[in-house]
Amino acid sequence: MPDGSAPLPVTRQATGGAGHVRGDRRPPAGLRRLLSRFVRDYVHGLKRHERYLMDPVHGRSPSLRPAARRWPAGSGPRSMTAPRAFSFQGIERVLPDSRGWHHQPWGQDWIGQLHRFDDLNAVDAEQRRDWHRALVLNWAVANGPGRGPGWEAPSLAPRIVNWIKWDLRGGGLASETTRRSLVVQVRYLRHFFSRQWRDGPRPDIAKALIFAGSYFADGRESRAWLRKGMRALGTLAPTDLSTEDLRDLALLSLVYPDLHPPHGHR
Repeated sequence: MPDGSAPLPVTRQATGGAGHVRGDRRPPAGLRRLLSRFVRDYVHGLKRHERYLMDPVHGRSPSLRPAARRWPAGSGPRSMTAPRAFSFQGIERVLPDSRGWHHQPWGQDWIGQLHRFDDLNAVDAEQRRDWHRALVLNWAVANGPGRGPGWEAPSLAPRIVNWIKWDLRGGGLASETTRRSLVVQVRYLRHFFSRQWRDGPRPDIAKALIFAGSYFADGRESRAWLRKGMRALGTLAPTDLSTEDLRDLALLSLVYPDLHPPHGHR
């Protein structure tokens, strides 16, 4: 301001419609309210979806479909050497506590095999039943939905199949906690990983959904799992399935003969 000059008069900025000041970069009040409501509804939707995942059936797991026969004894390689000790890739380690499920220094591949629970269906698995029961319950309590490597598809899908086969052989999932956990795992697989099918064939996801849809009693949700798994299976070539996959799907049709055979795809 030059010396001796009067201060410039203060003028109000021109306003646009709805009281919006020109030059004000904030959105109009009406738009702000709309955006605020959109964000609020979106967050509420996420919380509602999380509650849906964590509460399988409002307090109780769904009933099971009656099985015509038991699953045969396992024949895979043994990986448990003690109640909390495992050997993968020639490396033996002990799971110290619940935090061990997410111990990254052990390596992604080793941890991934730990979360698969292949030992449930390994040779002489019946001799380790008490170990397995304690381990399955520990996993269900220590691994919340979507948290940690156990919720990635390469571990999630095989674990669902392993838990179901184990229960069909000897009723291993007697705990309500573990059975609820299984439902949550299938829901998570169905809603978050089935979309990966567009990236290429995923026989592990198709197989897990078929097993879950067959294992749980006929209901809206189990029918959706079975239907989606069957559709996914129908997109595969015979060479996409391993010998173990073909064997397991054939055995599943014998366990549940009233269901249409899941291995009868084209």
